[in-house]
Amino acid sequence: MLRKTLLSVALLTATFCLTLAHEFWIYPTQFFVKVGEQLTFTINVGEDYMGERWGGGSRRVERLRHISTQEETDLTAKIQQDDSLVTPPSLTVGQAGTHIVALETNSSFIELEPKKFLEYLKEDGLTNAISYRQKNGETQKNGRELYRRCAKTLVQVGETSDANALKNTGMALEIIPLTNPYSLPKGQPLACQFLFEGKPLKNALVRCWRRVNGKTELELKQSDAQGKATFDLPRKAKAAYMVSVVTMQRLSENPRADWQSTWGSMTFGMK
Repeated sequence: MLRKTLLSVALLTATFCLTLAHEFWIYPTQFFVKVGEQLTFTINVGEDYMGERWGGGSRRVERLRHISTQEETDLTAKIQQDDSLVTPPSLTVGQAGTHIVALETNSSFIELEPKKFLEYLKEDGLTNAISYRQKNGETQKNGRELYRRCAKTLVQVGETSDANALKNTGMALEIIPLTNPYSLPKGQPLACQFLFEGKPLKNALVRCWRRVNGKTELELKQSDAQGKATFDLPRKAKAAYMVSVVTMQRLSENPRADWQSTWGSMTFGMK
């Protein structure tokens, strides 16, 4: 009985930790495929560019799209779910170029005690929320938050890269590379622009993760007045990369939550 109780506690703790895990990303089986090959993906959640398959449930998926230079396909209805793990549909790509798969979730609620909420705000550079709580006497109040995710991945099909990677997909939080990573000259940094609801996301803490040989490297930057930041990590070439950011807005007329956070990520590979 004790063993069962301890196991249940451990499972609950693990689930709770994954719920709070910061990063959320789409990860393809391969970032480089041939024309006519099948693409498969997982949706992951975790920290340090490591994690588990997302168990948010298909009810959390707002929209899933495949975007090429020629067309945009809505894949939302094709999502499968087994034991609460969301499985995106596989794709067969018949066109060379850089393809985008973009995912948006609806909002889910979470509540954190004041100390944990402050730690979270500090870690992600959400100084606007910290300042608001200090100025309005809310530092001892629980953090009541709605959070949503905007994730996309760039996959190179064949040898021809194109400007599709630079497309604004229209998600609430967009990360747009200013150069296609798959045509980036070797040794050159990668500049990105961060947009929230179509406007530059300025003074935001932004991250670039590099994952190779079981190890993760991280570069932190702050977006400028145009919502742009340049990362040096791609100079190291071969690896799986993720660029990520989060923004937080105050809610004024929501009886359940005081804050809305929006999380964004973009994954790509280099060789």
